[in-house]
Amino acid sequence: MAGKHNDEHAAQLERWAREGREGPPPILAATVILLRDGTDGLETLMLRRNSKISFGGMWVFPGGRVDPEDWKGVDEGDDLAASRRAAERESVEECGLRVDSATMVPFSHWTPPPVTPKRFQTWFFAARPQDGRVSIDDGEIKESLWLSPVEVLRRQGIREVELAPPTYVTLFELSE
Repeated sequence: MAGKHNDEHAAQLERWAREGREGPPPILAATVILLRDGTDGLETLMLRRNSKISFGGMWVFPGGRVDPEDWKGVDEGDDLAASRRAAERESVEECGLRVDSATMVPFSHWTPPPVTPKRFQTWFFAARPQDGRVSIDDGEIKESLWLSPVEVLRRQGIREVELAPPTYVTLFELSE
């Protein structure tokens, strides 16, 4: 399957260049904003990524690229459906929490500008996880915390946490 995925990516790069588009083609990805009711209001699960990988050391929501298996049974070109599956899968892989992709609410869609060296075209979904405990692997993910959006932004303001712009904007919108 990895060979097929590499062939598809090579074909995408070739089409992108032929069409005269600038920058690398974006990689389809998905993120799920896990929400729960806390004692003082809305909380979201934040994960700190390993400093040695993409977005290293940053605090993120569970998520990642859309893999070939996320496309199984999905109509060709239905990026939203494949992204829902990826978000569901990534939640289990990164924090051990299950979410039902049918209950995910599209929250936002981000595509970095062409000058970005590695671009992820990312769907953000909001969802409540099914019952369960957060479980991280201490490999890709180093730490997890349920925090209010306001608290995450406070910590970012005093440089305790690092956030990518889409995560910051999402937390700001949730804090409102």
